[in-house]
Amino acid sequence: MAKDHHSVTEPELLEKFLQFENEGKVLSYFYSYKNMLIWPFVRNAVWNAVYKSVYGNDTGLLDMTAQGMTRGRLRSYKWSQFFRLHRNPLFGCGHKDILYLYHVIGNIQDQEGVYYNRIYDDFVGLYDNTAIIESAPLFHHFYPKKYETYDADFIEILCAFHEKIAPLGKQDRETVHRFLAYLKKELPFAVKAQCWQTIRTETERYAKNMRLIYGYYKLVFQRIMPKIVFVAQGCDGSHMACKLKVLRDLGIPSAEIQHGLISRAHFAYNYAPTVCHSTIYKEYMPDFMMLFGTFWKDLVRMPVQLEVLGSANFNRNFHAESREEENIEDRNSVLILPSDLDRYMGLISYIHQELPEAKLYIKVHPTKKPQYDVLRKMENEQIRVYIKENIYDFLKRTKFVIGDDSTVLYEAAAMGKKVFIWKSVHSASFDRRIGIWFSDQREVVRLLQNNCADVEMKIAPEDIFARNSAERYRAFIAEYVQ
Repeated sequence: MAKDHHSVTEPELLEKFLQFENEGKVLSYFYSYKNMLIWPFVRNAVWNAVYKSVYGNDTGLLDMTAQGMTRGRLRSYKWSQFFRLHRNPLFGCGHKDILYLYHVIGNIQDQEGVYYNRIYDDFVGLYDNTAIIESAPLFHHFYPKKYETYDADFIEILCAFHEKIAPLGKQDRETVHRFLAYLKKELPFAVKAQCWQTIRTETERYAKNMRLIYGYYKLVFQRIMPKIVFVAQGCDGSHMACKLKVLRDLGIPSAEIQHGLISRAHFAYNYAPTVCHSTIYKEYMPDFMMLFGTFWKDLVRMPVQLEVLGSANFNRNFHAESREEENIEDRNSVLILPSDLDRYMGLISYIHQELPEAKLYIKVHPTKKPQYDVLRKMENEQIRVYIKENIYDFLKRTKFVIGDDSTVLYEAAAMGKKVFIWKSVHSASFDRRIGIWFSDQREVVRLLQNNCADVEMKIAPEDIFARNSAERYRAFIAEYVQ
């Protein structure tokens, strides 16, 4: 029976990381180009190294742009795509009041086969004078799209090649050496050797490509001249930190829209007090964080102004759903949201063995393609595995939802589903007022067999997912767009 063997929970691990960060010495190392602070660009990589050294797997939040691609992958790049000037925002896009910088991860197909972004496109459609610049891992964009979209392929492939051939300048080489020496001496974790190499690679990467990224996006923003820019995962840092610095230098306000789970264990939304009070660090962060609801405000610690926007996707799929859609629920179906591969493979096999008539829908997070490839081998008549599909299609047809590390658990609870949360290092940051908690495979099977009584929702659904997201969006942008 699969068990969680880790003695330290994710919240505990992050708190220890923040204690290290709070010493403030990470804010004393700068790249040579424009004296840019190093920490916003590599904080993600350092946290991922700590996380992987403890739990054995990545956070799934590392930079997925063209940077870091293998030479073989670069050689296979379709160069006709590189020269499509009409899709390059530097040449194809004129002035727009509102600009979105996001990636394909949230893209799903509607019933007509058209791709739309489940987080942002409901808001994009509310104001005509809006442009989208999309980043895609391995440059794999999905068409046709609901709205005209420009791509970031040009600058990302340029950086990928530049990273491979450009030497590291003497000043940056010395700074990177001192920075890594400090981390190796002071970071209070046993970080594995291969993870140290990843940190070095990420730190050197931005030293080489900073000038290219900053210069390109400065030209793009000056051409488009947006009055406000919405950024995907702006609080994560990495390459987005450079784009946000350009916006700050140009005096253009920016905002991140919540796209998924926020908790006290999420590194991107929790910073040490020293960082929160740093005026320098704020230059690499968005001005605003637009939350799903008031519930999430108590789960963040960062130098960003918080606003409640709501989830347009949730509101459209839940509050406005028809009576006919409400009746499609299959009471013999279970939606499973895997985090750790081995544990959930064991769980899926055990449920299928004990409840062979149950229909199991396995929905893998969009960033976990390797996990999806493994889980697909388990498919049969009763087990189906998905990765790109709209999560609400499954929520509408299933009665039970199982997981330990997904925003969908909150969404399912707000929709009145029976939510079972697996006690683990991941779920330690979840609110205990959500769902029914279980410790092992046998316990959850008993819960499914007994068709356990409904659990009263102890948090108002409107606090988790605020209503009237369209009206809130219009009110927010009215401050910038007349």
